[in-house]
Amino acid sequence: MNTDIFVDVRRFISWLKDDYSRMVEFRPITLRPIELASLLDKLEGIYDVPVKSASSVTVLIGTKVGLMNMSDFTEASIVISLPSESNPAEGKISVLSPLGSTLIGRNRGELIKLCLGNSENMFCIISVDQNP
Repeated sequence: MNTDIFVDVRRFISWLKDDYSRMVEFRPITLRPIELASLLDKLEGIYDVPVKSASSVTVLIGTKVGLMNMSDFTEASIVISLPSESNPAEGKISVLSPLGSTLIGRNRGELIKLCLGNSENMFCIISVDQNP
């Protein structure tokens, strides 16, 4: 894992912890308070351990993820990014988005369930590239 991204993520975790109460009140964020707390726990669990201990098939910030929609078997590729680097038009999805927060800490081959609008979708993580 790139040490620069590690430093950026640790800085982001600190910011998230320091501003947690303000983040919960920030209405444009799409995560509920419980989801935000869960994301913070996942990030601390991943990034508080030595850098090399994360599996090469685990989704981290900066990881390129290949997804397959299980309803129509279409595939998509996204990169999980910090909010400041997010650009959905370029396939860079914020870790604070519902999809980004759901994928963090998951592994290749796992199925995830995600509610998008009024529909529930199942996705399979078909590839994980930590060095895109």
